[in-house]
Amino acid sequence: MMNYGNISSTDHRFQAGYGTINSKNYFSIPVPDENKLFNSSNVNVPGRWAFRVDGGPEEGIFYPYGDEDTKNPAEYSGSSPLIPLAQPFVYFGLIYNQLYVNNKGYLTFNGPFYQSYPNYFPAYSTRDIIAPLWTNIDITNRGTVSYRQVTDSRLLNRASEDIKQYYPNLNFSASWVFIATWDKVPNYIYRQTSTFQVVLMSGKNMSFTLMHYGNIGPTYTGNSGYDTSDSTDFFSVPVSDVANRSYTSNVSVIGRWVFRVDHASESNGLFYPFRNGQKINNGISSSLCGHHLLTLGSHTVQFMFTKMDFLLSTGHCLHQVPQLFLQM
Repeated sequence: MMNYGNISSTDHRFQAGYGTINSKNYFSIPVPDENKLFNSSNVNVPGRWAFRVDGGPEEGIFYPYGDEDTKNPAEYSGSSPLIPLAQPFVYFGLIYNQLYVNNKGYLTFNGPFYQSYPNYFPAYSTRDIIAPLWTNIDITNRGTVSYRQVTDSRLLNRASEDIKQYYPNLNFSASWVFIATWDKVPNYIYRQTSTFQVVLMSGKNMSFTLMHYGNIGPTYTGNSGYDTSDSTDFFSVPVSDVANRSYTSNVSVIGRWVFRVDHASESNGLFYPFRNGQKINNGISSSLCGHHLLTLGSHTVQFMFTKMDFLLSTGHCLHQVPQLFLQM
């Protein structure tokens, strides 16, 4: 345990933490100036840092990880196999029963993904993604990407209490937790390592995502946050320097970002569900032609898109051009 009172600034470099022979285990307290140590913590007690040093994984803000995890292949462009979920996970209105942990720093649901350099959100893609730190990670020689699912009462209670701190009016009770950890993973270019984690949890039809940041090394480029197909819901952590993730938070717990991810954002509240709807190509949905969707008087109404206008077409399509239309 390390306790800090007031510490004066100096013009010299400083180091606070611990290290072992050959740096097999190490931790550097992620504060930029020594005079900020008194107000930092990994146990929600200002000025106090506590570590487990008997060889087991230390907790702090991180959920358990280590030898009990399933490990990803040590490949440059690698991923876990399909992981069946012990309980469904609701992600902005879609229910998933599987996911993939990708070596490059993100989770996907419908298949593995191997892109090294990140898209920035909103990406307007066709992929649901949760990215604690999407960057060009290379674990071919060192570093570990691993995961576990948890349903034991001790960790579920911890997860429930964490969420109750940030959403006190929801009465959330976790029934399932999934933990993926990138432990001391090197950047392909700079070779310095980063440790970070993403936690998914669900219960009572609610879903949450926690992102945890330990030591984060420099990267050429990186992105943290989440995005949905067509970017109907998205968030990008607003920190330009990737290495500063460790010093930031949206819940006043250094290194932790928390999001509720089960429902669509309030800005989409007036819309009917459309995330899984049919995509429109080249301005017209030809497959809808001939389908009776709505009747206005004696006319049957279909719909189509042009580049900037939304049109309701009546009658039937002739060479993909509606005979009559109503412009919205």
